[in-house]
Amino acid sequence: MYGIALLMARLLMGVPFIIWGTMKLRGGEAKLVPVLAGLGLPDAKALAYLVGFCELVGGLGIVLGYPLHTFSVLLGLWCIVTGYVGHRNDVNALLSHICMAGGFFALAVAGAGAIALFGGEPTGVLADVQ
Repeated sequence: MYGIALLMARLLMGVPFIIWGTMKLRGGEAKLVPVLAGLGLPDAKALAYLVGFCELVGGLGIVLGYPLHTFSVLLGLWCIVTGYVGHRNDVNALLSHICMAGGFFALAVAGAGAIALFGGEPTGVLADVQ
C-alpha cells in the first residue's frame, strides 16, 4: 500500500511537469518568451526552451523515481524561485508554487518507494548522485 501511495504521489507531482515541459518544447514557449523578456532576462527564447527541457526531464525523473531525491529537491527549489520571480504579485499563484515545493521536499524525504526505476535505489556509479 505504501509503494502505491508513493507512486500516486510521484504521478501527481511529475505528470504536470511532463505536460508543461512538452507544451513549451512544442511551441508553447511563445507565451513564455514575452514574460521572460519582461523580467529583463537575456535571450528569452532560448531560456524558454531550457525551462521546457528542465520541466520535462524533472517530471520524468519524478515519475520514474530515479534519481528521485535529486529531482525532488531541484523541482522544489524551482517552484520557489519561479513562484517568487513570476508570481510574487499574485498571492494565490505564489502559494500554489510554495505548496508544490513542499510536496517535492516531502517526496524527497519519503523516497521513491518500491514501485520505481531500480526500486527507488539505483546501484552502480549513479548511486552516488543521491
